[in-house]
Amino acid sequence: MSSAQPHSLARLGKRFAKKIGLTAALTLSAAGTALAHPLWLLPHEFNLSGEESEWVTVDASASHTVFNYDKGVGLDNVSIIAPDGSKQRIGSYFKGHRRSVFDLEIDQTGTWKLAGARPPVFFTHYVAGKRNAEKRLFADKQEAQAKLPKDARDVVTKQYMVSSISYITWQAPTNTVLKLKNKGLELVGPTHPNDVVRGEEAEFQLFLDGKPQANVEIELTPHGTKYRDDRKMQKLKTDTNGMVKFTPDLAGPWYLSAYIELNSNSPRADKIGHLLYMTFESQLP
Repeated sequence: MSSAQPHSLARLGKRFAKKIGLTAALTLSAAGTALAHPLWLLPHEFNLSGEESEWVTVDASASHTVFNYDKGVGLDNVSIIAPDGSKQRIGSYFKGHRRSVFDLEIDQTGTWKLAGARPPVFFTHYVAGKRNAEKRLFADKQEAQAKLPKDARDVVTKQYMVSSISYITWQAPTNTVLKLKNKGLELVGPTHPNDVVRGEEAEFQLFLDGKPQANVEIELTPHGTKYRDDRKMQKLKTDTNGMVKFTPDLAGPWYLSAYIELNSNSPRADKIGHLLYMTFESQLP
């Protein structure tokens, strides 16, 4: 064996250990991301300035690593809202093993909204056995009653609501598609998602069922995590008015995840976790 090989193996081992550690950290972060791979929509263009309409390609995938393709997703739950508020159909599309892709014709000036959602997911967490092992069932409170072991304790059922958004603007930004629906976890300005600039402070406001929501956990991560040691993730929380401020230090696509968990009076769950993912671009100044 040459002298270079042990060093290569050592470097490989470090990379492997780092990847495993990163995966574990991501699985445990944001309290809800362990339930499923985070869902993201990534347009190849966020801002268009030409005089003629253009087709934009959008990647859709579910992965625990930022903008690395892992699992292709169904596009049946993807909705497109044009600047005038009308719903549009996606163009040609493809669902692969690692990612899904669709084309969208941007033929109205202003801001378009791309939105994806998962059906509600229920997990029942419990402790059982002499070792107090933590376990979980894919079941709501009612379904879990017939499946829980007799020695189950500390039983808690959580419902997760997951959505993902992104925006594309042709020429000047508009706000029609940013209007609140007053349902679930939503994000609005004051900073327009297509007007975020590297080195300038951006400010978003989080609402839950139409009301400003404090203490929403926010994670902001720029693209390129695969190629650097520092992920450059910013972990923040919304203030009493639901506001969060940050200053992007890199140009290019960014990934935002927002999470909050609250008690529920539903007969199907003890707690409801709301997860919102948004991809946006930090532009060059």
